Amino acid sequence: MKFFPIAFFSALLCLSPLSAAALDVTQAKGYAQGIVTYEKEMNHISPNESLLTGSIAENAGEDSSDWLVIGAVRYGLENDTAEYYSSWKKNINEKYTHNGGLHRMKATEWHRAVLTCLCLGADPSDLSGIDLLQDGIFSRGGDKPLDAQGLNGLVWGLIALDSCDWKVPDDAQVSRLGIIKDITQAQNSDGGFSMDSGAGKSDPDLTAMVLQSLAPYRECSETKQVISAALSYLESTKEDFSTCETNAQVICGLCCLGIDPDTDERFSSLTEELVSFANDDGGFAHEKGGKSSELASAQALIALCSIDRLRGGERSIYDMNNGAPAEITAQSLVSAANAKEVNTEAPCTDGLPSPIKHDSVRFKLLLIAALTAGITVAVVIGVILRRKRT
Repeated sequence: MKFFPIAFFSALLCLSPLSAAALDVTQAKGYAQGIVTYEKEMNHISPNESLLTGSIAENAGEDSSDWLVIGAVRYGLENDTAEYYSSWKKNINEKYTHNGGLHRMKATEWHRAVLTCLCLGADPSDLSGIDLLQDGIFSRGGDKPLDAQGLNGLVWGLIALDSCDWKVPDDAQVSRLGIIKDITQAQNSDGGFSMDSGAGKSDPDLTAMVLQSLAPYRECSETKQVISAALSYLESTKEDFSTCETNAQVICGLCCLGIDPDTDERFSSLTEELVSFANDDGGFAHEKGGKSSELASAQALIALCSIDRLRGGERSIYDMNNGAPAEITAQSLVSAANAKEVNTEAPCTDGLPSPIKHDSVRFKLLLIAALTAGITVAVVIGVILRRKRT
């Protein structure tokens, strides 16, 4: 019964009339549970243990492990984060002790750490004296600016800044408005974005990440056309999305913008395309027909979580502020950026591994409805068969 979660949710979706969408929330949950099963199997973690233990916890702070944590915790699939938190904090401290920080040029290492830290219930502005925001964003300048590794440094810097509406200090070497302007000015003539500004050939993955970062500013006159052109670029190139990660990033970008890919005719095939990378072991492959990949699976989980949160009326996956999603209203970019200057410390965290919890009530109600529908179908079929026998 190794793949019970996959079998259970697959059977459930066959009976469920909950949604006419290409991928309803029950189906998405089934694929997400499949990823958890695959990751546990790959990392020799018992089905009864938390996913965020063992070798996954040992690799805390690395790409595949951290993205898995963000997806699993924000989806509500895992809440036992104590072992991961302990290992993650230890690994962060060791990097600071031996290397003076996470990475000299890759600011995105800090940005991912900020998001992971928040998911683990800790404050990235004060991790036992370490300030990930200061080192990863505010003091990035001189020989190690935010965009030293390319445009993604600016993109993920903005995402990290807006994860809890962090206030930029007066003496910071960057500003929120400046980062936004640098991103929008890097747009290529085809509407897309590339790692190097003005490089010409746009990249759909990075374009999708730009949309994720600009989502809170989508009603500003200064960004509306930028976002519209980026969406047109992605629509025109969607037939060339050849990897799981590309499809996942685009789906996440759309969901951050409040666009459901299954109800938007421009992108209505994307969720179907995403799940076509799923393998029988529950994992997702980088390319169709290939072996399951931990990184591809983690990115698929991010996309599935993004769909679930959008349809559940929750804040997008990287927006870890408290309460219901903020209403996005038409305003100037200056006003929108200023409105984000709020927190100097993470709200509702105490430095302990108690993650921001996903509201699972909605899913439970859907599950009950699906089971009820299944029982009803079974009863009706039984009645029909009995009548035929008589």
